[in-house]
Amino acid sequence: MLTVYSAPGTRAIRVIWVLEEIGAKAEVKSMPYPPRKHAPDYFAVNPTGMVPVLIEGEVRLGESMAICDYLATKHGSPLVVAPDDPERAPFLEWLWYGESTLMTPLSRLNIVRQVDSKAPAVEAIMAGARDHIAQRLKMLEERLDGRDFLAAGRLTLADISVSYPLYLVGQLGLDALLGPRSAAYRDRLRARPAYQRAVAIA
Repeated sequence: MLTVYSAPGTRAIRVIWVLEEIGAKAEVKSMPYPPRKHAPDYFAVNPTGMVPVLIEGEVRLGESMAICDYLATKHGSPLVVAPDDPERAPFLEWLWYGESTLMTPLSRLNIVRQVDSKAPAVEAIMAGARDHIAQRLKMLEERLDGRDFLAAGRLTLADISVSYPLYLVGQLGLDALLGPRSAAYRDRLRARPAYQRAVAIA
């Protein structure tokens, strides 16, 4: 039996979205956010208290994109670009762009904005993070010129990876940093029936 631990507004949405895209069944255990505060028993499942976690037999994974790759590869899904495909290299580039290049300054901004201070140092860190986000979003805007998806002319895990930081862009009130192609791209991803089903589950 496949079990996924989730919480609203977290990277777990990526995993549930993949499950919906590939038509795989799983028991989704959704908890209040953050689980480490509201579901203390969850530490027995994941000592960090973070989601997602996938458990399938002896397999236990806690990185959202590792889980997505595991599921999509296991099911032979076109969400993964094959190693011999010419689009493999851009697929990998944008797969990691979502969780590293774009998520890094978003995470920094999200943490610092919780500090109850208007100190110049705090404001400078926040301004720097916003500048980094703006620069990195320009890369996405350029990539989407003439494209509906980031690689291989179809939805792939690269798009699912990037979808979460784009969600955070909205949550952090940074939509003004999105170019028109990026904003339309985010809307296309959110309009997918599998994504909408995933949001209802997560």
